[in-house]
Amino acid sequence: MYIYDDQSFCFLAVNDAAVEQYGYTKEEFLQLKLTDIRPPEEIPALLEFHKDLSKKHMDAGRWLHINNAGQRFYVSVYIHYTIFEGKGARQVLVVNIDEKMRADQIVSEKSAEMENMLDSITDGFYALNNRWEVTFINKAAEVALCCKKEDIIGKNLWDYFPNSRDGRFYAEYERAMTERVSVHFEELYAPLGVWGSLNVYPTKNGIAVYFVDITERKKIQEQIYNDGQNLRAIINNTRDLIWSVDRRSNIITGNQAFWDRIKELTGKTEGEVTKADLMQENLKIFFESYERAFDGEAFSLVRQRESDDEEMYYEVSFNPIRDLNNQVIGVNCFLRDITEAQKYLHKIEEHNERLHQIAWIQSHRVRAPVASIIGLAQLCDLNDPPNAEIIPMLKRSAEELDKVIMDITLLTYRVSDKDDHTNT
Repeated sequence: MYIYDDQSFCFLAVNDAAVEQYGYTKEEFLQLKLTDIRPPEEIPALLEFHKDLSKKHMDAGRWLHINNAGQRFYVSVYIHYTIFEGKGARQVLVVNIDEKMRADQIVSEKSAEMENMLDSITDGFYALNNRWEVTFINKAAEVALCCKKEDIIGKNLWDYFPNSRDGRFYAEYERAMTERVSVHFEELYAPLGVWGSLNVYPTKNGIAVYFVDITERKKIQEQIYNDGQNLRAIINNTRDLIWSVDRRSNIITGNQAFWDRIKELTGKTEGEVTKADLMQENLKIFFESYERAFDGEAFSLVRQRESDDEEMYYEVSFNPIRDLNNQVIGVNCFLRDITEAQKYLHKIEEHNERLHQIAWIQSHRVRAPVASIIGLAQLCDLNDPPNAEIIPMLKRSAEELDKVIMDITLLTYRVSDKDDHTNT
């Protein structure tokens, strides 16, 4: 505490605490004026403060003082008018608040730093007090929620976004608030069409909400799901077997016809069957073919098997599955029953064989007697009256028959050759 002259600003009295705080002896202190314990830049404000200064007790507010060593520190000043040794004076109580001020400054700087950091992240963040009022919101949250900081700060969240009570938001936020636990959930805010992945944490006076806008991710997931459903509908719309395996020959996926066949072979369903269940002797050919496809080769095989005393044929295609780096990561397989096609092919081959036999009979067994007739006709004496008229007619008919046989034989070979080329 100290007392100074109301007109000259000279110190009239100081206590021991003032002597200790400012670093002067009492005698030195009493030689000073009020302006001597203020930094130069503070003096104009001090003089302005004393103009028309009331004689009532008052809180003069926060000021910056300076001690004998030149160190500056913040103080709170309380002042009132008094009479000291017959003169008008001011009695002052000075409270050193420097540590508090500097601590507040550090807190303020850290708070500003935190706000800048939260504003710089691309994910949304906001805080609520225990009355559900928004106390902070970063820029990413403003954009995602289509609001402005100045409009929402201090507002009740549920009043500002009334439709948010319809989803899981209120129930999950309230659980974090009342039970003091962290919660995580994903939810759609329908009015804005925004999907969020939210983490809610309890704080001293409320909750903090950190969320990631996953709207695009949800759209992609929905598209992937729809594409998967469409693809599944396509591959299930056939009785041909379709499946794929990874680098370890484990089944990745398959259509319904494939899983039905697996059930017949192993007695197990999709979720039960393992690679070991498929290591049967008659299935080893598939694992050998997988290895060829893993080396990058695309190929097809035709296999035959017996089924209820009936020959069955099937064709299997193996195609490598490649990633973005063109590395083979799996094999896609397609198996179709070609028994009917093979049976038809065998019938064609039998038909061709019959045609060859017909052609041979025509060209050898039928044509030989015709050739004999022609030869005998040539040996006959045309000067013999009985033969003169019959022999030419017989020869001409034999030649015509020979030409017909040759035409039939030629057509038979043409049909046979055409069928062979078609089957090839």
